[in-house]
Amino acid sequence: MMMKNIRTLLNNEKGNIMVLFALSITFLLGITALVIDVGRLYHEKSILQNAMDAAALAGAQGILTSEAKASNIAKEIAKENGFPIKNEHITITSHAIKVARSSVVPMTFAKVVGIDDVTVSASAKAQVSLIKSSTGVAPIAVEKKDVPNGKDLKCENTGVHHGNCGFLDINGKGAAGLKDGILNGSPIEVGNKYQETKPGENWGPVKDAIETLIDNDKYKPHCQSPDTADNSCDRVIFVVIINKWEGVKGKDEVEVIGLAAYWISHIENASKSIKGQFLKMVSPGEIGGTGVGTLYGVKLIE
Repeated sequence: MMMKNIRTLLNNEKGNIMVLFALSITFLLGITALVIDVGRLYHEKSILQNAMDAAALAGAQGILTSEAKASNIAKEIAKENGFPIKNEHITITSHAIKVARSSVVPMTFAKVVGIDDVTVSASAKAQVSLIKSSTGVAPIAVEKKDVPNGKDLKCENTGVHHGNCGFLDINGKGAAGLKDGILNGSPIEVGNKYQETKPGENWGPVKDAIETLIDNDKYKPHCQSPDTADNSCDRVIFVVIINKWEGVKGKDEVEVIGLAAYWISHIENASKSIKGQFLKMVSPGEIGGTGVGTLYGVKLIE
């Protein structure tokens, strides 16, 4: 009788274990399913956010030209990243662009509990603003009054400004340093006073440097016109803006109040001048300029 009771008890325990095992498997499968679906949502959210960030940053670069260009660029980049956007997804102001859209993610295991899909959303806002600091700036300084309508960089008369002709001695290496500075540039920050100006015409090293920059672009069709040139062109240089040369003597220091992009057309040996025009341009650098210049940067602000 006792043996029979033991067998009955064991059989009952086996049944209970099977029930518990089945419930545990169901629970574990449910958790696994939830993890898979949640992971899919996080992945979709991430790539959607990256696409919106890229679209906003790229679109902001077009604001300097027109709102239409900014919008078209944003649409193109969003499409390339797999999330096409329309006009209703874009908001543009004079200095910023915001893009936002949603994506519907179909669920797999969540359908068991009646959730067929989930919508994820992302947005990004980028601002375009004058640059505060940049690398690759040529040791050439221009007066505020000449930006952005000035057409040439020319030394009218060294005697007028006590020997100064528009050049800076940023690296302290004289004429050789001036040539190298035009070719390779230096880091400059708006609002700081830099080393002395570089007196003298210095036409020899300046001419050689400018000719080299122009020659470097001879196989770049887009660099031959100011309408299509960008910061990949060597003949587009960044220059320093100062208030004025009046009162500057010898190797006095000058204050940098802004930065400008300048497209070089050609040089004229007779007048010892560089011909070209200032451009509004977006370039890498820290934004936060003081309100003077033609060199801009972009930054995500949302």
